[in-house]
Amino acid sequence: MKINVPKDVKLLSISFLFIFLGFNGVQQYVTVYFYDAGFIDVGFRSLIIIYLFFALGNPFSAVFVSRYGPKKSMICGAIFYSVFIFSLVFESVIFVYLSSAMLGIAASLLWTGQNVYLIGVSDERGYGKSAGFFNSAHSLGACAGVLFFGLLIAGFSFKLPILVFSVFPLIGFFLLFGLRDLRCEERKNHFELVKKSVTNITALKLSVIWFSFNFVYGLVIGIVPIEIIDTLGISYVAILGTLFYAMPILFSYVFGSVSDIAGRKTMILVSYVVCIAGLVLVYFSGKVLLIFGIVLLAVNYSIVRPVTFALVGDVSTKKNVEFLTALFWMVQNIGVIFALMMSAVLDAKSVYLISALVMIGSLAVLIPLFRQDLGEIREKLSLEI
Repeated sequence: MKINVPKDVKLLSISFLFIFLGFNGVQQYVTVYFYDAGFIDVGFRSLIIIYLFFALGNPFSAVFVSRYGPKKSMICGAIFYSVFIFSLVFESVIFVYLSSAMLGIAASLLWTGQNVYLIGVSDERGYGKSAGFFNSAHSLGACAGVLFFGLLIAGFSFKLPILVFSVFPLIGFFLLFGLRDLRCEERKNHFELVKKSVTNITALKLSVIWFSFNFVYGLVIGIVPIEIIDTLGISYVAILGTLFYAMPILFSYVFGSVSDIAGRKTMILVSYVVCIAGLVLVYFSGKVLLIFGIVLLAVNYSIVRPVTFALVGDVSTKKNVEFLTALFWMVQNIGVIFALMMSAVLDAKSVYLISALVMIGSLAVLIPLFRQDLGEIREKLSLEI
């Protein structure tokens, strides 16, 4: 039976398109922006602060979403994307760091709300299709943002493009008001559920998927743009950077839909193979290998994003969806933080080697768990959380 993408998923997707047209366009150049100004540490520290507070804010976001609903959560979080972008105009390190912390907490509200809302308004048989549609739209905005921002800084340096891009998240913010509200499940012990989710062994084993792939994503926003500059030149940052958003535009809906048929486990294992192959190629460096390695990492990104969004629906229930979502977002942001910290202090080859080992180690944890059916995992988590 054909399953159509719900209209609320479409509106949600358009909203995120605008939010991340602004944010990803700027984020892809944050380290380059401060590198050009001679303060490369500020760029890395800003990104680390964002993802640190993103991780720390996730337990709070689970409680907020469970009490007030995903729509209100997303609305509260979206506005701070404009605040962060605007802060970059002022040459105040303190202001940048403060807005980075605020954005991290806001992002936990936005993304926990997003995944809960996506699952809540989608048919269980079409989680992958809805997630694929969402990720394609989100990536379209991000891709346009990276490309458009790159073109603007070529003619106007950085400050004017930053001001222009601070407006786009506001458009997404207002679009979120058009979503219908989802009824919140009545719960008495919110923080007890948070505690159970972050200490549950099965959930933690499952979370290595989010940790490992976002560890690699940390390289994409941290060290990869700088290596592209050193190997190919600054003009290639926009070209190759947009691949991580262009590939999902083309393939996320397809991969998400295929995961509804072939199964989430199969697609996740395919992602591991593609990602490890990409890391091997960028490790050996050289212009051609770097380009092909980045292409493979971009393909992996277009698979894993919709599949992990949908996987949340496969393993959660209405009772624990907010808390598992928050856990997975917390763990994935810890992965990004570790990657950014390593990118700031280690050479590229060391970081790529460690990343490949992280992927292999997480796969070793995951394979025994995947011997169980996802329905069995869901039932086990339902009883324990």
